[in-house]
Amino acid sequence: MLWMIPLLIAGAVLTFFVGVYRLTGTEAKIEARLESVPSAPMPRRKSKDEREYDGRRRGLRSFVLGPSSAYLERLTIELTRANLKLTASEYLLLSIGLVGFSFLIGMVMTRRVIPGIALAALATQLPRFYLRRLQNQRLKAFQEQLPDVLNLLVSSLKAGYGLLHAMEMVAQEMPDPSAEEFSKVVRETALGFSLPEALAHLVRRVDSDDLELIATAISVQHEVGGNLAEILETISNTIRDRVRIKGEINVMTTQQRVTGYILSAMPFILGTILLIINPDYMMTIFQPRWIFIPGTALGMMILGNWMIRRILKQEL
Repeated sequence: MLWMIPLLIAGAVLTFFVGVYRLTGTEAKIEARLESVPSAPMPRRKSKDEREYDGRRRGLRSFVLGPSSAYLERLTIELTRANLKLTASEYLLLSIGLVGFSFLIGMVMTRRVIPGIALAALATQLPRFYLRRLQNQRLKAFQEQLPDVLNLLVSSLKAGYGLLHAMEMVAQEMPDPSAEEFSKVVRETALGFSLPEALAHLVRRVDSDDLELIATAISVQHEVGGNLAEILETISNTIRDRVRIKGEINVMTTQQRVTGYILSAMPFILGTILLIINPDYMMTIFQPRWIFIPGTALGMMILGNWMIRRILKQEL
């Protein structure tokens, strides 16, 4: 029956954070819906109890959503680049819940505070690592599709179609993420944004240097004119060569990257196994007189991993 204790604790933590999110997120949704109404009657004056309740709710919301609006805006962009259907507030609440759950798991399994803190510290990096991984996968897929996207744009322009119609063709013919991103551009132009503004939003969502080059070329052509098909064809050939060279470099450096990942993860895996099997033996290394050993090892691992990434980094 002891195995049920972590599950019950996890359920309690999850229920708490879901309740906090519902309490803090309902007000903004209601206000947004009320603002869409063209005319509304004058609201009645709230009683003292209602004003005190609203004050406590705003205080709780400011406590939970303490980060500045600039940070939340940057986090929203990061979530959009990863194509995660979460708001910044939901992401923060889930991250906090994961940290608390990891701390409780460490405490229950070892009955010590330090392992719980170690697991909580590790849990703080897991959401960020997962977010970065999704971003890199989506960006890589978009970069690989970009030459075909440009070829489709060039073919449509040479056939006599307009640029927006060519982007509609991309949204219909290409797979995601290219189809999804270019369909957003077409919808934004239909909603009143100019084409340079919609392309700027696209570059902000995808964060690709090649896409920024394409958007700049289209914006310049939109202002001064010129043969856009020839410009995009030249850019397409350049990007295709870069994608090919990057692919060859990735193949040649795969073994080195995998080796670095394995060497970085092995101490944590072995330490966790020893901590579960014999906590007293493993905790000896965290005594004050020996604490420099894991600290030095962690610093050397970080330095080695950084050096491997710098050596294998592609500057094309």
